[in-house]
Amino acid sequence: MKRHPKNHRLTSNRERRKQYFVHGVVKRGTNETWLGIRRWTGRLFKVLVLAALAGGIYYGGTQGWKKLFWDNPDYALSNITFSTDGTLTRDQAIAVTKLKTGVNIFSYKTSALREALRTLPQVEGAEVTRYLPNRIEISVRERKPTAWLAAAPGEKSAGEEPTHLLDASGIVFKPRHVTHDFKALPVISGVQTEDLEPGKPIRKAEVLAALELLRITRETGAFKVMSVDVSRAYCLVATDQKRAQITFGLDDIADQIERLGAVRAEVKDRGQEIQTINLIPMRNIPVTFMQPPVPEGDEPAEQPVPGGRPGNVKGKTGGDAAAAGKDKDKGKPARKRDEPSKTKDSNAPKNDGGGLLKHFRTA
Repeated sequence: MKRHPKNHRLTSNRERRKQYFVHGVVKRGTNETWLGIRRWTGRLFKVLVLAALAGGIYYGGTQGWKKLFWDNPDYALSNITFSTDGTLTRDQAIAVTKLKTGVNIFSYKTSALREALRTLPQVEGAEVTRYLPNRIEISVRERKPTAWLAAAPGEKSAGEEPTHLLDASGIVFKPRHVTHDFKALPVISGVQTEDLEPGKPIRKAEVLAALELLRITRETGAFKVMSVDVSRAYCLVATDQKRAQITFGLDDIADQIERLGAVRAEVKDRGQEIQTINLIPMRNIPVTFMQPPVPEGDEPAEQPVPGGRPGNVKGKTGGDAAAAGKDKDKGKPARKRDEPSKTKDSNAPKNDGGGLLKHFRTA
C-alpha cells in the first residue's frame, strides 16, 4: 500500500462537494422571471426619483432666482455714485455707460461698464463696483494734460486757440471742459493736427522730444517753458518765462539743459540776460543778450541838423549861455577835430541785438 505524506488532501473542495449531489433530482425554488422584474422595477424607480429631484432643483432654482433677485424691487438701481480726479461730469459718465435708475442691478455687467468708460479719450482708467441691493459706484482716473497742441500755420484746423491736449505719454485728447489750470499749460506749436486721432498716441519725434523737455524742466525746476515750436522738425525752440528763445536738439535734452545752466551762471555774473541761445553745439554756444531797458525819464539825445545853428539855452543867471561860451573860446587856437579812438575794450559786450554777440565754452 502506497503511503501518502501527512497533511496532504486527496481531493479539492470542488470535488468533495460533488459527492453530495443526487443525479436526476430537481430542487424547487423561487421564479427567476419574477426576480428579474423586481430588479428592473427598482432601477426604473430610482431613475424616476432622480429625474424628479433634478427637475425640482432646476425649477426651484430658476423660479426662485427670478422671484428673489430679478423680479425683486429691492434690487432696482436707485443710487449711482460717481467720482473723478478730472473734469468729466457725472452726466457724461452715465450717458456713456447707459445706466438707468429703476433697472435691475444685475442686468449690468461691471466689465462692460468699465470698457464703455475707457472709450472716452480723456479717461485713463475706471473702476465700477456693484453694492447690493441698489447701488453702483463709478470711479474714474483721467489723463493728466501736460501741454496744448497748436496747429501748424496754414492748416485748415488752425485757429486762434489750440483745441487738443497731450498727456505725458503722448496721448491726444480733447477736453470737455477747460479749467483755469488747463489754460496755464505750455503750448507745443507747429504740429500737423489734421491726422490726429483722439485717444491714440502721437508718434512724432519732435513732439515726443518736446514732452521730454517739459518733463525734465518740471521735475528739476530749471526754468519754466511757456511754449515750444516744433515746426522745424529737427530742433525745438522753447520760450521761457523771460521771453528768451532757447534752441534744443531732439536728443540728449538733459545734457543740453546742463549746458544752459552753465551759460546762465556765467551770464548772471556779468549782469546780463539771455535773449537767444542755441544749445545744439556742445562748444562755442552762440548767445545773444537782451537790450538794457531805457529809463522812463531819459530821452534820446537830439541829433544836430546839418548846417543848422544850435538853439539858445538860458542859464540860471538869465544870460545868454551860447554867447558866453563863444566869447570865452575867442582867442584860443582852433583844435583839430577829435578822431575816433582806435582802441576799444575787448571785454565789453556788444548789445546791438543782432548776430552772435558772445561765444561760451563749456568743459
